[in-house]
Amino acid sequence: MKILLADPDRDFLASFKKLLELSGHETICVFDGTQVIYRMIETKPDIVILDSDIPRISYKVLLSQLNEKNIPVVCILHSKINPDILISDNLAASYITLPFFPTELSEHIEQTIRTKNSGEKLTYEDVEIDEASFMLCGKLRVTAEEINVFKALIKKEEMISKQSGAYITSLNNKFSKLNKKIRIRYVMQEGFRLVTDNE
Repeated sequence: MKILLADPDRDFLASFKKLLELSGHETICVFDGTQVIYRMIETKPDIVILDSDIPRISYKVLLSQLNEKNIPVVCILHSKINPDILISDNLAASYITLPFFPTELSEHIEQTIRTKNSGEKLTYEDVEIDEASFMLCGKLRVTAEEINVFKALIKKEEMISKQSGAYITSLNNKFSKLNKKIRIRYVMQEGFRLVTDNE
């Protein structure tokens, strides 16, 4: 897998480049937004790891351009994930917050690529998520974590994400924005479930 690693911290770049290459990934390192654009065109990476504090070009602008190319992004945030980030138009495929263990970043990378490559379409009532494009009903972007929450709800499995509350809130906001009749609600003695508005 070819990974473009974009972070202004050169020590971080050096250490994570080694880690990713030990895992068998070809890794290209850049430290500002203009280099992200240039190297994205030149190398056509499978995935981009993007620090939200990247200089010269805003990470939101970069996300927009990477989304247009259908290149999944794992975004490194310096603050807590909140639902406002998750309902933005320029959405990363996955988010991880500092500080984190190296294994956590590896898990986000693997999960994002696994989701993109699955090509599965998840449906419930009139709602469909296309895993390959990270799209909800072909109109709104979703993250790999939101997809995992939706999949767990369809299969009535336990959700293991420590951020599942933020993803549930953002999915409900997206269902509402698309005028869908389903919602995620907590049902006593059952946990979170997909229900229709009239239930």
